[in-house]
Amino acid sequence: MIPLLRELFAANQIIILSIYGQVFFVLALAIALQSWRHSRLAMARNLQWLAAFGLTHALYEWGDVFIPIQAQYLPIPLIDFLRSLQSIMLAVSFACLFQFGVEALRPLPGRQRLLRVAPLAVLLLWIGWAFGPALAAARDVRGWNMDMMILARYTIGLPGALFAAYGLWHQAHQIATDMQMPHIRRALRVAALALVGYGMMAGLVVRPAPFFPANVLNTAWVEDRLLIPVPLVRGLFGLVLTVAIIRSLE
Repeated sequence: MIPLLRELFAANQIIILSIYGQVFFVLALAIALQSWRHSRLAMARNLQWLAAFGLTHALYEWGDVFIPIQAQYLPIPLIDFLRSLQSIMLAVSFACLFQFGVEALRPLPGRQRLLRVAPLAVLLLWIGWAFGPALAAARDVRGWNMDMMILARYTIGLPGALFAAYGLWHQAHQIATDMQMPHIRRALRVAALALVGYGMMAGLVVRPAPFFPANVLNTAWVEDRLLIPVPLVRGLFGLVLTVAIIRSLE
């Protein structure tokens, strides 16, 4: 039964990745459409960052679908260039999620206002390291690209998702204090919990690599125990997040 299940998921990997990207694209589209309407939520003013995350992350995920197809026709240097753009797209998407979390905590008192530049600072540090020392020391472009994606998940994705979750929980607390809208409060808390789960699966569970903790906690280890692909789990958390955000804005 287990080998059959794994074979089924492997045969439908492209479909899983396509749906995964579609979930975050729908998140971005729903926020964009909802922004045309008036909302009493202070959070709604910062949702453009969450929409930007959804759009850029969808494009990153769809890269895993379309780049292998193009690899059959395009020269290797061009494919390496597309993979590099995909890495940048991943880092930018996580930076947008990070920025959303920070903005959701406003107003920030005193020196804590400097936190607003933290996502951009971390993104610039990632770019500087990736296209500086890491690229110079890389033995091949493919290995460098995978390592930089892992680094983006650890340094931007995980803190970004946790900050976004904390920001949504903070907004839920504000609503509980200022407004009698329990359904919005519940929806935001569900979204926050979904972001925690997504942050764990997207920021900690990475592709296997010969360094810690990627050599211990990785997609292979998790899939051996859950028996389902990690992108599917991430997509489920993304679906819960999307539905909860839409519910909170209705």
